Amino acid sequence: MRMDFSTLAPLWADQLPSSPLGPLTVVVSEVGLVRLDFAALPAAIGELRPWLAPAAQIAPHHLAEALEQLDDYLGGRRREFDLTIDWRAMPEFSARALQAAAAIPCGQVLTYGELAHRLGLVNGARAVGQAMASNPIPIVLPCHRVVGADRRLHGYSGLYGIETKAWLLKLEGSTFQSQLF
Repeated sequence: MRMDFSTLAPLWADQLPSSPLGPLTVVVSEVGLVRLDFAALPAAIGELRPWLAPAAQIAPHHLAEALEQLDDYLGGRRREFDLTIDWRAMPEFSARALQAAAAIPCGQVLTYGELAHRLGLVNGARAVGQAMASNPIPIVLPCHRVVGADRRLHGYSGLYGIETKAWLLKLEGSTFQSQLF
C-alpha cells in the first residue's frame, strides 16, 4: 500500500532504540500514529524526510505516548494499545480491515477468511491478506493476530517474518497452537 504522506505533514519521528525486536521507529502526525517501522530512525524515515517537521518544532504528545505504550507492550506490561491512529492516508479498505484486526482480542486469532466474513466479504480472504501485508503500523494494528485458513502462520512483514509473528502471539499469551510453516 502506497500512502501519500504529504497529506499528513508535518510528521515527527522517534525511535525505541532497543526492544526484543530490535530498534523500532514511530512516526506521528498532528492527528495520531501514522507508521511503525522495524528499523532504526535514519533508515526508517528516508521517504518521509520531505514531510518531517523541523527539529525545533515540538512533537505532539502522542509521539512519546506511542513509544511508551510500545515499550510497555513489548516488555509484557501492556496487552492493548490506546493510541489515536491517523487513518487519512490509508486506503479505505485497508483501514477497515486493520480496524477489524484491531478488534481481535489480545491472545486470540482469526483466519483471513474469518476476518473477511466480519467485513461482509464472501471471498475476501486474499484482500484481507493484502491489507494485513501492507499494514503501516504493525504490532499496534495487530495483523499478527490473523492466520491462514489452515491455522498456520503465513507471512509477516516485520523483522524476522513469521518468527516475529509467533513471538508476538506468544507474548500476548495466545493459546494458538500451530506449526510455524
